[in-house]
Amino acid sequence: VSAPSVLPGGYVFDAVSNGQTFAVTVPAGGVSRGQTFSAPFVPGGGGVSASAVPEGRWKDGLCDCCMFGCCHPALWMGICCRLALLGQVQNRLRLNWLGERANPGDQSPFKVLLGISPLAVVKSVLFSSLLQGCTDPSTGL
Repeated sequence: VSAPSVLPGGYVFDAVSNGQTFAVTVPAGGVSRGQTFSAPFVPGGGGVSASAVPEGRWKDGLCDCCMFGCCHPALWMGICCRLALLGQVQNRLRLNWLGERANPGDQSPFKVLLGISPLAVVKSVLFSSLLQGCTDPSTGL
């Protein structure tokens, strides 16, 4: 595997071989950009086939959010707790809570954004109550 950039030891990134994506862990001591190092790869060993990812279209349709029923947890997280759902997606994409590439010791974006969620609700309630007193009685705006 050829290192895509300067990476610290223990960093995990995705590589593609024979059309399959697999996780590669950088060896202790790290690597520099372009450095070649060995990584285990088992053909058909659970990697995602690059051809299975759709290009130029969405994998699911607009109303497929109800495909698994109206009680599916991801649907309700998207409706009630958007930041937690965003954190879960960022965690799966190996991003930190700011949307940048995560390092091995970074805090989980799911936990950070879940912690921020109550503050966002309180801010929303406070601003909406403050704005109710600012309407013009003659126009209603």
